[in-house]
Amino acid sequence: MSSGVSRRSVLQAAGIGTALAATGVSLTACSSSGSAKDSVGNEGKELAPFPTYIPWTKGPAPDLEGTEEGVQAAYLKYPTPVEAIPEKPGDGSKVSIWVSSWGSSPLPRGKNKFWKAAENALGVELEVTVVPAMEYSKKLTTMMASGNMPDIMQLVPTPNEAQFVPAKCQDLSEFLAGDAIKKYPYLANIPRYAWKSSGRYAGKIFGIPVERPIAGSGLIVNKVKFKEAGILVPEVGGIGVDEFTKGLEQLTQKGKWALGAQKDGAFGFNAWMSSFGSPNMWSVKDGAFVNYIETDEFLAGLEQMVKWQQKGVYRSDALGVDGLQEKTEFLSRKVYSRVNSPIDFKSVTIENRGRFEMDYALPFKPSNGADPVHWFGGGIYGSGQTVLKKAPKARIEMLLRILDALAAPFGTKEWELFNYGLEDIHFTRGKDGGPVKTDLAISGGDGPDTLPLYYASAAPMPLYYPDQPDAAKAQHAWQTKIVPIGVHSAHWGLRTDAWSKAEEALFRHREDAIKDIVTGRKKLSDWPAVVKEHMRKGGKAAAEGLAKEYAAAQKA
Repeated sequence: MSSGVSRRSVLQAAGIGTALAATGVSLTACSSSGSAKDSVGNEGKELAPFPTYIPWTKGPAPDLEGTEEGVQAAYLKYPTPVEAIPEKPGDGSKVSIWVSSWGSSPLPRGKNKFWKAAENALGVELEVTVVPAMEYSKKLTTMMASGNMPDIMQLVPTPNEAQFVPAKCQDLSEFLAGDAIKKYPYLANIPRYAWKSSGRYAGKIFGIPVERPIAGSGLIVNKVKFKEAGILVPEVGGIGVDEFTKGLEQLTQKGKWALGAQKDGAFGFNAWMSSFGSPNMWSVKDGAFVNYIETDEFLAGLEQMVKWQQKGVYRSDALGVDGLQEKTEFLSRKVYSRVNSPIDFKSVTIENRGRFEMDYALPFKPSNGADPVHWFGGGIYGSGQTVLKKAPKARIEMLLRILDALAAPFGTKEWELFNYGLEDIHFTRGKDGGPVKTDLAISGGDGPDTLPLYYASAAPMPLYYPDQPDAAKAQHAWQTKIVPIGVHSAHWGLRTDAWSKAEEALFRHREDAIKDIVTGRKKLSDWPAVVKEHMRKGGKAAAEGLAKEYAAAQKA
């Protein structure tokens, strides 16, 4: 690469010894805080097997088949729903739940029709605390410090989780590990990759994952514009980066930009580094953990992002743009692409209402001679899981039946209820029979989006877009191309004190450094100092701890 900055020079400039330069991890690793016996990690523990994966096959067949590796099954029209839960799972008692929400506050229980419908379907009285998503981690930390917890809780990564979970939460291994999960068929329908990303605490299963498409983020594009520029090609590596760049320049003119960007997301770097062959966040080399910022491939991608900024294909004020503005500008065709996930592709497709066609661009052929790859996501919502308060066996089984019901698959009446509410109140039927939200559900404070029980437990996400089968076909075709070249981050599901304490700070450090380099506030040659600071802030200790945990997990 033309910058002359390589991984070896980065590591040498960071002051890291030859053992680390060779493998990414010191050979004299110190343990994370606490002994292995007291740690929530896997090292030295007997590991409970992950639940057996038993796909649900009694419902409507998809129009386009999915794969166990992560391609979503697609439905081109809404199926006739079948009943999944013939008997109410609850025992009439009160069940308290904590979940986050990206919507407005729900109407009070006494005025909330969806709340009542959910209670009736589940056979319990629900005491639901809905916390705005941006405040959830902070309030969760406060709740943990109090020593109290609800019956069912959406857990997101916090500095205190390593101590809190074993102390206050129910070990679910005897209920869910291996074939034990067969008692809960819709939890058994959750793919194995989601359970692995959810992981274990001290070798035991404490949580239930909320599945998300594993395909991860990619470049969502205005199909017509990218075709006109000749840069929407049918195969991975079907266009070189220089030709791709020329197309971006062609699209960028008179107040319009080829690439959308915002203050969060660091210029969409997670869609670009993989095209240069960069490993996902953490990779394993000779048993040692290497963070992607240490690699030549990551640097090659960063150098290309600098070139794009210099050519003006990113807007100059990108760091002053928030996510809502960026989405609005994409929908209004002021920018012609955005980096985001399959979930975003669906929501923006629905909001776009067919005004223009959208698609995903496939990875281009890079300038560094590497084979392009694609970064998988973790396959779970928010890097978290759902945990239960310690209770007698009979109550835990009842709570698991509740979560099993909430995970009723697409194509069932229960899925429809917990995702859309009541017909003619929270939704009407579209042209293909699929649910279309009413104003009450969208902005009236009554419906699943303001009382999101689906953040406590949910079925694997379907690939279905109401009345837009072509969009579902496009998404399925993209996943079919990128899943075979997808790479995981080796850290998913692993727990070490060193990583949990450093993760948030390292995330901010990495994002800020990328922004500084791309905008020119710092030079690409300053990257060794970025890596050195990453190591100092906890990256070195995290790599050491994760390597131990990874080795232990391979024994399961």
